[in-house]
Amino acid sequence: MQSMDGITMQHNAPPPYQQAVDEVLAALSADALYGLSRGEVEARLKRNGRNELTAKEPIPAWRKFLAQFKDALVILLLVATALSAALWLIEREVALPYEAIAILAVVLLNAVMGYVQEARAESAVAALRQMGAAQANVVRDGERQSISAASSIAEVVIGR
Repeated sequence: MQSMDGITMQHNAPPPYQQAVDEVLAALSADALYGLSRGEVEARLKRNGRNELTAKEPIPAWRKFLAQFKDALVILLLVATALSAALWLIEREVALPYEAIAILAVVLLNAVMGYVQEARAESAVAALRQMGAAQANVVRDGERQSISAASSIAEVVIGR
């Protein structure tokens, strides 16, 4: 048995969205007509906590930028840059190590573009998170209610 979003499931059981309504209601110990009682909601809140996504601790910008250099091809290009610069130091046929500078410029440009793209994606996800469901429809003590999904009371609870 494993727990998925508070629902205890068998190893070979399909996910809740592929199960019959009665099976999901039984797994959640809920009733389709009467929903949950106020006491059951409070007990589940105490037992399971709020039903919300937890935000990860933000990663500093400099670490995000350095993460752009983890790719094997980027590392290979940095090695090529070092080799080119070392050969330039030994031979000194030209005034500057143009090959090493060109390779390093490409690697840095790639890192900056990757960082900017990742930052834009994160801001898009943050905007989507703010646009999330403002209201949730629940059944409590036999009454259909519309509650704030982000309320401090957080009456949308996890099963069992």
